[in-house]
Amino acid sequence: MAKILIVEDDGPVARHMAQTLREAGHTLVLAADERSALQEVADRPDVILLDLGLSGLSGETLLTQLKNQPDRAPIPVLVVTGKREAAAPLRASAPGWVLDILLKPVSSAQLRQAVEAVLARQQEGETEETLEKIHEQQFQLIQRLIVEGSDALVFQTCYRLSSDRMRGRGSLSGNALSWTEITEWAKHEGLLDAEQARLLRRMPATRPQALQKGAA
Repeated sequence: MAKILIVEDDGPVARHMAQTLREAGHTLVLAADERSALQEVADRPDVILLDLGLSGLSGETLLTQLKNQPDRAPIPVLVVTGKREAAAPLRASAPGWVLDILLKPVSSAQLRQAVEAVLARQQEGETEETLEKIHEQQFQLIQRLIVEGSDALVFQTCYRLSSDRMRGRGSLSGNALSWTEITEWAKHEGLLDAEQARLLRRMPATRPQALQKGAA
């Protein structure tokens, strides 16, 4: 599924959100301050969950830094805050920067729903021509993993593809690695950069069309 960056300095809250989204199949990265958040954003997460009440630099200031950098501005941001009074001014001062504002305490259901809505919105905004280009790029990346990857990575990539193709007809096994796990492995082997990994992590969202093409 998606790679999600949680920027939250309250440990129990961060762990709760991470566990909730991990159970939904996503990969989570945690950052407790500005410095670690900016480092993790360089790896292009699919969604950022941003707390406004960070110790030190405020969440609003960090949001401004993110959105003023062209390579990071497109990453969708969900604000999670206990500062109810900050919600309206933020919407007014930064239109388009924040897709939604969740007020603490946030239930697991609210969190999952908000993240899934953001991911669905990203997909709906793409034309058929764009999706076709994405599918082609994805399978070029998969070919690279199979041709250049270690034996273990090749096995896991092929196993993931086979499991996806069998979906609905009795899965081969529930033990196949997710596309997110495979992309992280491929990055570790130096086969994908951050943008390529982000593209390949989207395989679950584009599975029906992409796998039909890949099976040909």
